[in-house]
Amino acid sequence: MKSIIYFLCACGITCLLSTGCKHTTDYEKSPSVQLTTLIQDSIIRYKPQEAEMLLAKAKQQAQDSTEYYYAEAVHSSLLMTRQQEDSAFYYINRCEKFCLSLPKLLPIHYLTLGIAENNKASLSDPLSAKIAYEKSIQYYQAANMYKRLPNAYNNLGYAYYKLNNLPMQAYCYRKALFICDSLSLSQINRNNSYSMLAFCYVQLKNYPQAYYYLNKVYPQIHDMPLYNRYFLINTFVNFYYYQEKYEESWNYLMKIFDEVTQHQNDMPSEYATLEANYADLSIKLNKDLDKAKEYLQKAKTYFQHTKGVTSLYYIKTMELELALKQNDLQTATRLVQQISDDSTLNMPINYQQRRNDVLTEYYKRTGNYSKALAILEAQLPIEDSIRSEEHNNYVAELDLRYKNDTTHLKNRITITNQKNEIKTLQLEIALGVILILGLIVYFIEYKRRVKKNQQQEFKQHIYEISKLKMQNIREKISPHFLFNVLNNEINQHPESTSEHQRLIRLTRLLRKGLDLSNRFAIPLSEELDFVSNYVALLQDTGKQFTFSLHKKGNVDDLQIPSMMIQIPIENAIKHGFVNLNQAGHIDLIIEEAGQGVNIHINNNGHKYTPFAPSSNKLESTGTGLRIIYQSIQLLNTHNKEKITFQILPGKEEGTAISIFIPYHYSYEWQ
Repeated sequence: MKSIIYFLCACGITCLLSTGCKHTTDYEKSPSVQLTTLIQDSIIRYKPQEAEMLLAKAKQQAQDSTEYYYAEAVHSSLLMTRQQEDSAFYYINRCEKFCLSLPKLLPIHYLTLGIAENNKASLSDPLSAKIAYEKSIQYYQAANMYKRLPNAYNNLGYAYYKLNNLPMQAYCYRKALFICDSLSLSQINRNNSYSMLAFCYVQLKNYPQAYYYLNKVYPQIHDMPLYNRYFLINTFVNFYYYQEKYEESWNYLMKIFDEVTQHQNDMPSEYATLEANYADLSIKLNKDLDKAKEYLQKAKTYFQHTKGVTSLYYIKTMELELALKQNDLQTATRLVQQISDDSTLNMPINYQQRRNDVLTEYYKRTGNYSKALAILEAQLPIEDSIRSEEHNNYVAELDLRYKNDTTHLKNRITITNQKNEIKTLQLEIALGVILILGLIVYFIEYKRRVKKNQQQEFKQHIYEISKLKMQNIREKISPHFLFNVLNNEINQHPESTSEHQRLIRLTRLLRKGLDLSNRFAIPLSEELDFVSNYVALLQDTGKQFTFSLHKKGNVDDLQIPSMMIQIPIENAIKHGFVNLNQAGHIDLIIEEAGQGVNIHINNNGHKYTPFAPSSNKLESTGTGLRIIYQSIQLLNTHNKEKITFQILPGKEEGTAISIFIPYHYSYEWQ
């Protein structure tokens, strides 16, 4: 029967090998790594407070530095969502320094580096961000984390948007969708790419294409997290705004504004953007102008704090436009003076165009027609540049789309042909391997049965011999026989003599020792009684040492492993005090401590050096300590709270033993 089971298992393994092999490591099964991955993939943006608590738990569960720094990389992601860039950068540098110092990188190290590079990009200028996102993609590929690639390409596309390279932006989003298709990822993974593509086509002013992608993702809006809903709705806002359909744009803004307002502490950047959009549309529609002024001031304060130069340029332009809308020329004049020194370097052309339109209106209102004319003349090259750029972007995007689709088609054909060839080869290999494995399993099972029969016969012989030996020993000497002899000896000495008392103690000690050998755990009071009799007996026989017991609290009923205190005291007397130049002393301290009891056994004998050569003729076999360690190891595997047993050299002399016994400890292990 077992042969059949082994054969079936071998066949199953072979089939798995024939259909593809995935590299796994122990880290994939680690509770700390699994929890950290869940935080990164699911809740870090939407439940930051819960994510922070779980990250602390993941760090506590980390079994080594690799797991700990992986959690720190995800912690940097959490700090990025809270705009704590300096703290995030500190964690990023720590993670990179750790991983790059290793002689060999595992997939989890590449994953850690990928997350670090992705977060570093958010702190960098557009060109550096592009490079960092490209590195992140390379690290994810090295880690075999292909499911993270769509999001990485979406981020790279946004970096191209910042670089004003809209065709490459669209290409990255299409690349993300292609990976989603290749990996058969769910619709949720595609939604982000659809939203980003719609956003890109809004910038390209290709409104039919933008509307196509917006409608592909909009039906799933109620299943999206808040941040994704915000991005999608805000893209609708811009979609109608750029077509000058301000009422439709306003309606979409209202669909998300109140919800984000309720979570503004978790989404400060997004909320500030919505405030600016609210003010912009209010100015265009000439309504809620007082509210618009209030929101502009709040958004301005936020972007001043985060040093958002582009957003501040846009907000100052709207402040001037609002002042003109309210016929407040005094405020408008003050604002014109403030923005006169604003740099246009790396500023979007449409932002510059809008500011020039507002300035032209201001100079016309104030009668400075020559200045207005100069701005209009300077505006013509900008408008020509915008039209030229839109045309070039559109042509370049079409070209990239054609090349991308053609490449994907060729790849699909090649992959299909390769898959067919691989399946045929895998089938042939699988059949051959199954046949070979079948023969190997049969041979192994045959050898195992022969060896098992031989071992059983050998064990039976050993058992019979041991049984006969034990029977012989029992016949020669038994506990009853031993105690009868001792009682006869005791009766020959008067009760007042020291010999009588020593024999009484010896008898009690032997009876107690036999009792303890049959019990795994005993009350602390019984252990102390046994130790006291043992010490007193040794002192009566001429051993020169002193013993003191200090007990604090109600600890007598505490259950402890039997002989846990007696064995260390016996070792101290037998080995620690041999050839000692001073009187030996043992100090036993027992005290309550929080969730358990501390037991300290200190002596002034020779320091405990288990690996050093010894001059002691009574050389220790270490059996007693092995009993203690094995008992603790066995019991601790069945208890949440652990017994601890430490042997340390004393500060100046002797040996210090520290034991901790939890109150709530189970000795049921069988």
